[in-house]
Amino acid sequence: MFVLHFGVSATGYAQQKVSLSMEDVTLEQVLKELKRQTGLRFFYSVEKVRNEQKKVVNIKNDVLEDALKNVLKGTGLTFSIMNDVVVIKDEVMVARDSVKGKQQVIKGIVNDREGIPLPGVTILIEGTTIGCATDMDGKYSLSLPAEMKNVVLVFRFVGMETQMVKIGDIKDKEVLQGQKDLVVVLKEQTENLEDVVVTGIFRRNKELATGASTTITSKELKQIGNQNVLQSLRTLDPSFKLVESKLNGSNPNVLPEVELRGANGITDLDANYKGNPNQPLFILDGFETTLQRVIDMDPNRVESITILKDASAAALYGSRSANGVIVIETKAPEMGRLQVTYTGDYAVVIPDLSDYDLLNAREKLQLQLEAGHFEATDSETYKTLQDYYYRLLKNVEEGVDTYWLSKPVRTGFEHRHNIRVEGGDKTLRYSMNLTARFAPGVMKESGRTSYEGGMFLSYRLSNLIFKNDLQLTYNLAKNSPYGEFYQYTQMNPYQRPYDENGKLVKTFDQQVHYSFKEYNRNPLYDAQLNITDEEDYLNFVNNFSIEWNISELFTLMGRFSITRQTGESNYFLPAQHSKFVDMGDPVSDPEEYMRRGEFKWGTDKSFSVLGDINLRYGQSIGKHSIYAVAGFNISQTTADGREIKAEGFPSQNMNDIGFAKQYYKDSRPTSTYNISRLAGILVTANYAYDNKYLFDASLKYDGSSNFGSNQRYAPVWSIGLGWNIHREKFMENVQTITQFKLRASYGVTASQNFSPYQAMRKYQYDIERQYAGIIPATMKGLGNDGLKWQQTKVTNLGVDFSAFQDRLSMSVDVYKRNTTNLLADVTIAPSLGFSSYTENVGETENKGAEVSMRYMILRDVNKNVFWSVNLSGAHNSNKITKISNAMQKRNDDVKQKAYEENTTTPLLLYEEGNSVTSIYAVRSLGIDPSNGREMFLTKAGVKTYTWNTNDQVKVGDTRPDLEGVLGTSVTWKNFYFSANFRYLFGGQTYNSTLVDRVENANLYQNVDRRVYENRWREPGDETFFKDIKNTDMTKQSSRFVQDENVLSCESISIGYDITAPKILNAIGADRIKITGYLNDAFRFSSVKQERGLNYPFARRFAFSLNISF
Repeated sequence: MFVLHFGVSATGYAQQKVSLSMEDVTLEQVLKELKRQTGLRFFYSVEKVRNEQKKVVNIKNDVLEDALKNVLKGTGLTFSIMNDVVVIKDEVMVARDSVKGKQQVIKGIVNDREGIPLPGVTILIEGTTIGCATDMDGKYSLSLPAEMKNVVLVFRFVGMETQMVKIGDIKDKEVLQGQKDLVVVLKEQTENLEDVVVTGIFRRNKELATGASTTITSKELKQIGNQNVLQSLRTLDPSFKLVESKLNGSNPNVLPEVELRGANGITDLDANYKGNPNQPLFILDGFETTLQRVIDMDPNRVESITILKDASAAALYGSRSANGVIVIETKAPEMGRLQVTYTGDYAVVIPDLSDYDLLNAREKLQLQLEAGHFEATDSETYKTLQDYYYRLLKNVEEGVDTYWLSKPVRTGFEHRHNIRVEGGDKTLRYSMNLTARFAPGVMKESGRTSYEGGMFLSYRLSNLIFKNDLQLTYNLAKNSPYGEFYQYTQMNPYQRPYDENGKLVKTFDQQVHYSFKEYNRNPLYDAQLNITDEEDYLNFVNNFSIEWNISELFTLMGRFSITRQTGESNYFLPAQHSKFVDMGDPVSDPEEYMRRGEFKWGTDKSFSVLGDINLRYGQSIGKHSIYAVAGFNISQTTADGREIKAEGFPSQNMNDIGFAKQYYKDSRPTSTYNISRLAGILVTANYAYDNKYLFDASLKYDGSSNFGSNQRYAPVWSIGLGWNIHREKFMENVQTITQFKLRASYGVTASQNFSPYQAMRKYQYDIERQYAGIIPATMKGLGNDGLKWQQTKVTNLGVDFSAFQDRLSMSVDVYKRNTTNLLADVTIAPSLGFSSYTENVGETENKGAEVSMRYMILRDVNKNVFWSVNLSGAHNSNKITKISNAMQKRNDDVKQKAYEENTTTPLLLYEEGNSVTSIYAVRSLGIDPSNGREMFLTKAGVKTYTWNTNDQVKVGDTRPDLEGVLGTSVTWKNFYFSANFRYLFGGQTYNSTLVDRVENANLYQNVDRRVYENRWREPGDETFFKDIKNTDMTKQSSRFVQDENVLSCESISIGYDITAPKILNAIGADRIKITGYLNDAFRFSSVKQERGLNYPFARRFAFSLNISF
């Protein structure tokens, strides 16, 4: 990290008089005091001056030059005063005084990536103390022996990555003769991005910001894993959560559910959401993007990710900011010679089946025998079942014990290849990238293939900067023809999947008693049919911007983006699929029989246009710092979709929709067309006094076509206050504390994660009722002119603290978010002609706290040895504070429907005073030892044996009390190691495995091993489960709510940077880095239940290779 202190320009510079009287202070504190007395600007390395201790500093009325010599004596540092800047730098010997003989002169300039000259850069001959430093204009001149062709120049600047230039590699003779500048571009170290808040509209020094935000660098992301950026992000920030899906596991074609600081809205399965209503907004290079594109993008393109959490940080995005904002910046091209970089990411993905504990063949057959499956009252049926039992027993005795779980899964090998070309100068910079990713899933024949290519250009003309970024992405997703994984968990292990001829069996023992017929289908038979289940999309994005540096105070930026995406889906099942086995008969019902086989074809297109103009103003006047932005944005998105469903495909080779017998029965092709528009104005201002007292204010006024004509516009605003206590004079002698900052913010944000037209009356042409050639239109959807924006009031209090020369750093935030005008679809009487309409249905309160800590146990900058530990944790809770009568009616309807359908899983209910993640069930008193029946407690507290859907109450909550990550990282020279472990405790889960696979287990299928355990058998038994012969359906019961505590290994990585010249020169590389990863290595849980029912979870063993030429 480097610091440049700004002060009021002074005259006299080095001859100014200063006085100091300080004890037991760091050199940094001394320099700060000199800056305060002189008003000059000081440029120095924070790390070096903080490590220098001064016991006594006693200077009385000395000139600045002498004072600096005094305080720097014995530190290995020296200084130079150029104009009104004091540069503190390493002592280096001047080359011309240390090298004898004939010499050559190398001169040049050192810039950053933006072309800005860097003063105070140290240039040394490798292995010596011979060198020089750049002046205020970034220029340098160094004399070298003419014969030292193998000499290597090392360019070092704190906050920048060290760069090495071998003299023998310089081909330009004019440079070698000192007639032409050797231009060196230093790249900023990624760690320093953490000191900047990137909003997607402007950048801000984090020390002067009042909002709650976290910046994650590309280096940190790659230290966690190489799968995608969001998988790494969840490890690095406690507020960001990927909600685990017990159904979809590691399915690469299913988008994760994303939350930032919990849930503000409610998720209603019947609602018209265009996405998760609790999903944060994603911004990519200044423009809104989709979760799908973020998941599919190459993580090697990412420079940094900034999470804007509270109103002060996120209100810039107005009506889209209620759930927080994830701002992603991609890498800009580096100046200098043409550079080619190859990055290869490889992974072995292994299915994790450890959560399944099923019966083997002998145990399963014995269980069915004890359950009476082979008994009957009439002799003929009894004989049939007994014969079947002995055939199965013969299989068992012959060693048949089919492990069905292994049949649909595989070990996958993922690989992604990226080539990046970049270069340019101060006027023109360019980069091109090509990426190909092949990600087979652990279910056979499933996977995801992506191709991505792009080109970035930046052109500087005087005070104008033009930038254009074009990206093209193609993605193909294939789902497994092997069906859902749970089908294989139900298969009986005493059955052979293949017959004696090695052919797949379609059904097992078709002639057996009817009680077995429903469970005798072989899912492997379906898998070998000609099945199609895939979708693809082609995405085109072009972002263009013009930046006009009007003056030192004003900058005007205009941006324009277009996005075009087209997609297609194909789903085909032939008539031979088991789905149609009971559909009609070729003789008795040929018409129904010929409907076998189906094809679903769909296409969708979307086109988005976004633009904004922002005027930025920034100025420092004495101790006052002011930054302000005023802007305007406008956007339009259109979406167009088509779907055709056809049936009647008698052969698996007739897999084109043109072979269909007809459209789906009682249906026809459907199409949708949506258009939504958004416009807004933005004013934001930031003020800082002496870098101590901070004030932020933002106002965003948005208008959207998605809402009612009476509520079209929404003001979104925020204010924030901050106090850098560590900059107060009374803190100067407190050596242990290097940062102590208080933050507070309050604001109102809004959300519009909903579909267009939901506030409008919708009509549909009724072609079945035309009269005299006139086609009528009937109302399809009831409008709501008064539909309001879903708004959230956000309060945030935070502390940023670091001490012991930044060895300890910590950030703590507490927050509260009150959401009003919750949006959902509510049910109305069918007699009105509609089943539902969109309404504002209630209010929620969401509050929590989060903490992130890091302690540097070992830090040796000179030897490049570091060891740190990190701990993060987050607590979040929510409750529904108000709910409408319509939502109460919806709860009653859900209960009644579940009762009629014999649903066993907990219902999604919304009740005042409870959270949106509550678990609802009837309270259980356990199994009555006297009769083996379950005893319940009614809402009124009365004991009963009768389960009643209206007695369901909150019995738990799936959201944990605390969740976070504990980790450590070690750097030793070129080696790097890190390990991160996730913990969560205090939440509950409804163990559906105990319900569906044990107590309600269908004993004709394979079941969980616990089906034998703790069963009631006779009066007096105190057990958890009821009698195995009791076939009454067990419904939602608190007996199956369990406390869930989890510890998992989220990431282990080890890396090495190859810098040995012999190795690099052998292949002509500038840098080689290799990294190995182990993700999801283990998981310990207090609850044993089956996970990954539709698609298994997986463990990843990965490897990355990065080579730059």
